[in-house]
Amino acid sequence: MSKFYTLFTYLLFLTLLVSCTRNDAQREFEQEAFSAPSNFTETTSQNEVILVDKDDWRTSPLFQGLVTVIPPYPNPTTTDQLVQFHVDVTGVQSVSGLDVLVRLDDGTLRHLYDNFETLHTGYNDFRIDPIEFALNYNAEGARGLHRVYIYDGNQRMISYGDIMVE
Repeated sequence: MSKFYTLFTYLLFLTLLVSCTRNDAQREFEQEAFSAPSNFTETTSQNEVILVDKDDWRTSPLFQGLVTVIPPYPNPTTTDQLVQFHVDVTGVQSVSGLDVLVRLDDGTLRHLYDNFETLHTGYNDFRIDPIEFALNYNAEGARGLHRVYIYDGNQRMISYGDIMVE
């Protein structure tokens, strides 16, 4: 009986340790996400990646092996083009929807897209109008580098990256 409790205690401790490590990694990822944008992954309108910013569109520790965010395109974009996103759900677990936000010039966050239905396995596509990156929804205010955040429906960060509007 004593060996059973020792084994149980060890397994419980190991589970808690792994959980804490993953939570710490997630917190660190989110802290990095809220830094100022500094570069962007350049893509064509045909979804070809030209130049990679290693900080953009990484998958958070909580979603590694479950979700991949394909770099949005085109990037850079203009206020006349929609930016296309592909979120590839590869794991067997479900993802409880998507909530996409942008940080505005005044530091507030604006919702750009939300879908709180469970995502299906494979590509989940959506488009965003870059004019929504502007505080007052105008073309001049939309120009510049913008940080975009992707969360699941439970407000757990999946990924983030930067989009340049010319």
